Amino acid sequence: MAQESIIRDRNGNRIGSIVDNGRQLVARDKFGNNLGYYDPQRNVTSDRNSNRICEGNSLSALIVQAAVG
Repeated sequence: MAQESIIRDRNGNRIGSIVDNGRQLVARDKFGNNLGYYDPQRNVTSDRNSNRICEGNSLSALIVQAAVG
């Protein structure tokens, strides 16, 4: 079963989540839309279209960026 970590803003409002599906981490916005993926074996974060964004885990930045606009 996938584990989900809820990401909240400073007021406690849910702005997204990070879901661990066992193979990779998936960033989702507050509506459940996929924002991007982190592959821990390759240490690479990709956007929803599989474009490489950076090395390391930047999923929280994708969630905050989507929440801000």
